[in-house]
Amino acid sequence: MSKIRKWRLLFGWLLAGLGGLVSTASADGIIIPRHRPGEHIPPLWVKYHHVTVEIRDQVARTSIDEVFVNTYDRDIEGTFIFPLPEGAAISEFAMFIGDQKIEGEVLDSREARSIYEDIVRRLRDPALLEYIGRNTFRARVFPIPARGEKRVQLIYSEVLKGEKGLVRYLYPLNTERFSLRPLEDVAVSVRVESKVPISSVYSPSHRVSVRKDGPNTATLGYEEKNVKPDKDFIVYYAVSSDDVGLSFLDYKDSQGGYFLLLAAPRYVAAREKILNKNLVFVLDSSGSMSGKKIQQAREAARFIINHLDERDHFSIVDFDDGVSLFSGELVAANAANREKALQFISGVEDSGGTNINEALIRALGMMPRGDRPNYTLFLTDGLPTVGTTDIADILKNVAQANAAGSRLVVFGVGYDVNTELLDKLSAANRGTSVYVGENEDLEVTISGYYEKISSPLLSDVNLKFQGVETFQLYPAVLPDLFRGSQLVVLGRYRGSGPVSIRLTGKVGKEPKTFTLDNQKLGSDGSSSFLPRLWATRRVGYLLEEIRLHGESQELAAEVRSLGLKYGIVTPYTSFLVTEKEREVIAAAAPVAQEALAARKTTGAGAVRLAQATQQFKDKDQASEVISEWIRYKEDKVFYFRDGFWADSLYFEGSAVEEVRFNSEAYFDLISRVPGIGKYLSVGQNVIISFAGKNYKIIGESE
Repeated sequence: MSKIRKWRLLFGWLLAGLGGLVSTASADGIIIPRHRPGEHIPPLWVKYHHVTVEIRDQVARTSIDEVFVNTYDRDIEGTFIFPLPEGAAISEFAMFIGDQKIEGEVLDSREARSIYEDIVRRLRDPALLEYIGRNTFRARVFPIPARGEKRVQLIYSEVLKGEKGLVRYLYPLNTERFSLRPLEDVAVSVRVESKVPISSVYSPSHRVSVRKDGPNTATLGYEEKNVKPDKDFIVYYAVSSDDVGLSFLDYKDSQGGYFLLLAAPRYVAAREKILNKNLVFVLDSSGSMSGKKIQQAREAARFIINHLDERDHFSIVDFDDGVSLFSGELVAANAANREKALQFISGVEDSGGTNINEALIRALGMMPRGDRPNYTLFLTDGLPTVGTTDIADILKNVAQANAAGSRLVVFGVGYDVNTELLDKLSAANRGTSVYVGENEDLEVTISGYYEKISSPLLSDVNLKFQGVETFQLYPAVLPDLFRGSQLVVLGRYRGSGPVSIRLTGKVGKEPKTFTLDNQKLGSDGSSSFLPRLWATRRVGYLLEEIRLHGESQELAAEVRSLGLKYGIVTPYTSFLVTEKEREVIAAAAPVAQEALAARKTTGAGAVRLAQATQQFKDKDQASEVISEWIRYKEDKVFYFRDGFWADSLYFEGSAVEEVRFNSEAYFDLISRVPGIGKYLSVGQNVIISFAGKNYKIIGESE
């Protein structure tokens, strides 16, 4: 495969968005219609699905509101089925259709299994086997009007269990094959209240927004339109009275141990225990910044100046082919100096070339050593064209100038930037690179990022583990902790524990240590997402090494191996997508071809590649399917090959036990091999490697 085809895939992955190439799943409860003789009506389409969750001291109350649509020309009767979360302690049910309360019943796992198996036999669809072993709520629904809708509201309660300092909430949102169309709207809102302060809130399954309203409350939300959610909704939250709360999860498979560490500062009021900082904003005003870009850059600078704390110290560096300073040394961010800075910003005009080297040296030279963390925000839309222009020389000069250890945050605007230079600058100076596209709002991006780093609480963060050997941790360089932030560290370990963890940092000059002691290893399987999530970050690290330092056989082979094992679509596993999906990718990113064939570091292709690798590195959720040839089921990945969904751990030609789908032997297999049912739910034709043996389920063609 050519380099062009390899890298076009990664661009398409970025532009289309994770999950954007193919549809993904539906809703939790389903309505199974009652059929007349000789008639087959599939489960009803779900129009919208809203979930509201209230958790108070580990007691969760879940309220469901969804609308089912009958697309047929006659009234039908159906059975509403809701698979309950595993281990749920149900205390209340309320189900309404209109104003009428519908009586239902809770079936234990044995009764539910009989119902599921009957549905599998009738619909010839194994999807419900995922819920084998769970209790179930069932209710009769009639009438469902012809070409009409039926609204269902359901409430249930449960007591949540905690594991290793984390409380886990799961909502079943993964019966995708029971809705023929995508949902118009799906939304999950969760509010958590706890007597003990809430430190971390994290979802390994979905991208959620999180807001803390105080030390003891947190609200998070997930919302999408025109989608089929394809996995259960999972949230972890941790409680701690420490200034920085630590939480630990681990998972072991045949390859060894994986772990996730959450570190989050406790909720603080606006001015409580916030570190005073030094900040220099370096603004490119060369001729290429003319028009809209320079206007947005000025507004972003104004936003930063207006949001400085009065105890902060700051300056501004304006550069084109020369350098202009607001002040040759840092000044206090009092009202008078902020007003002068705003006037300085208004006078910034676009002209001349781009002297990156001198601008950064002057900015970093102003940074003092001392108690305060130092931040340099560097905005540029071009290549170095004036003064020192060689990348190696610029990197060397910046390293020498940065004696005070400032974090360098780079904002690359447009497609004329040198991504290799900018990424190496940020990586070497404990920062990050943020790329802003030609049509993106520069002011919104910069001001939004500044809000994240505006209130540092703990600087120079470091981690130490005792009881195990850890390796391949990501992020490799730990960022400072800010108000409202959360650190998510993924890594591998060797050893049997127990594990003790020390997180150290500084509040000014004062060292601080936070500990989490005697964490026993081994989980109940609920954290099986960890290997895939770790692998995604590992892939991001490897792709960045390839992008910045060139491809080697070893790096490419590891990316390919991880991609295949965990179902991660990369430039080296582009064969995992269909031809149709490749056409979508090619249409999405035609600019990639020439740029990447020549391994260019500038242009639209280079910028999009930098953005894509950064998304891999920052990923906090397990990889999402962007190919209809891939299906995930907890810790396993299945690929569609020769008519079968084949386990990634299955080697072609290995011995198998063949079982006919929907036969008595098929349901007997579920009984005699506990735990295999959830993997059988992948499809009718499936090959599973489970407990040291391979099973080949033979059904109808898919």
